[in-house]
Amino acid sequence: MDRRDFLASLGAATFASQVPLLGADEGPASGRITLLHTNDTHSRIEPFGPGNGAISGLGGIARRATLVRQLRQQLGAVLLLDAGDTFQGTPYFNRYKGRLDYQLMRMVGYDAGTLGNHDFDNGVGMLVEAMESMEQLKHANPPFALLNCNFDFKGAPALGKRVRPYLVREFPGIKVGLTGVGVAFAGLVAPKNHEGIDWKDPFASLKPVVKRLRDVEKVDLVVVLSHLGYNLNRSAPDDLRMPGEVAGIDAIVGGHSHTFLETPTRVPQALGETLVFQVGFGGVNLGRMDFATTRGTVRAASGVAMPVAASSLA
Repeated sequence: MDRRDFLASLGAATFASQVPLLGADEGPASGRITLLHTNDTHSRIEPFGPGNGAISGLGGIARRATLVRQLRQQLGAVLLLDAGDTFQGTPYFNRYKGRLDYQLMRMVGYDAGTLGNHDFDNGVGMLVEAMESMEQLKHANPPFALLNCNFDFKGAPALGKRVRPYLVREFPGIKVGLTGVGVAFAGLVAPKNHEGIDWKDPFASLKPVVKRLRDVEKVDLVVVLSHLGYNLNRSAPDDLRMPGEVAGIDAIVGGHSHTFLETPTRVPQALGETLVFQVGFGGVNLGRMDFATTRGTVRAASGVAMPVAASSLA
């Protein structure tokens, strides 16, 4: 597909969502939010072709853009999020070095994402260049924020100034706090490719950030964008362990392990439960989690993986 034709196709087609909304009476201190999310898209710009088994014909960022636009029109309060490994995997990355990926994410309207190990595959300098190319889209959607609280960027200030430890977004009746964590570099990222950046324990790093979001920012919902992996059988920090280690997290948008879940996993934690969700890889699914809150407490939550398929588009 020609790049110009592809960019034009982002505005094509419509989608009629059949996902049910949460039903609950809402008072003056109540609100609701929908989290739409991807993970490990790996520069998969176009749909998977034939010969890819169950995922043949699925995905494609133009289809995803259409689906997201339709859901935003229907739902109002929506955050579009990504759990990292945006880069590496197709010739689009080889040619554009991540610049195209971030530009398209900004055009689709992503609110926030985090960094995966493959996002460092061309080094810190090229990662900064990709971010700069996204920042130059003056007429695109509001800025796409990259979030991480367990990387120490002191030795890489150009990248550090572009990555926030947390983000707060407010909608009618609900205030959402977001942060992100990344997997350890050892064995995954060559030292020269993360030069100047040190990894810190994600659970220890999350505790003060979640506390600040709860106690200072007074958010109603805490969301973590995690590139740790779903279940590593206690060999390293992962998403299933996170709720037991860090109280106060309502949702974990996960990545790294390419885990296909149809619905979120509900994990008990000290302040209730955490919904942990991951939707495979390559953009074949769009995750959706719906939350209704009252005075900072989640009173209803649900989620589903939505296939990104031609049959979803009119």
